[in-house]
Amino acid sequence: MTAKEYLRQLSRKDARIKALLERQRRYRELAERRTAVYRDMPGGGQRHVSSVEEYATKIIDLEREIVRRIDEYADLTREVEAAIDRIGDDRYRDILRFRYVNGWGWERIAQEMHYDERWVRRLHGWALLRVEIPEDAKHARKSPF
Repeated sequence: MTAKEYLRQLSRKDARIKALLERQRRYRELAERRTAVYRDMPGGGQRHVSSVEEYATKIIDLEREIVRRIDEYADLTREVEAAIDRIGDDRYRDILRFRYVNGWGWERIAQEMHYDERWVRRLHGWALLRVEIPEDAKHARKSPF
């Protein structure tokens, strides 16, 4: 795993969380539009089945998954920030933190640092060379998700 791949894990995890939150929002909207229905039961009776309850169960399962993913994201953020903090040059640390932890684009980083965008990209390349990837992350299998 390269330094860039290691650092980019944050944005991928963030995107997954945002997708789950969007799915949760859609489920909630659907649940609010649903009404109770009656289904035939064996023996001639009817049982009240609420599709709202069905959606609520799905939402609860999804919320558990979101919490798990947020916990993973928080752990990785601490690990990445620790790796960035081990770099000796303030400029390199700032660029990596702005780019990977904050998710900023090159233009915004250049403005914040009062540098030309090309210079920021060059500093970024040098900063990546100084990132020490934790040993357990070096051999981690890339997840397709």
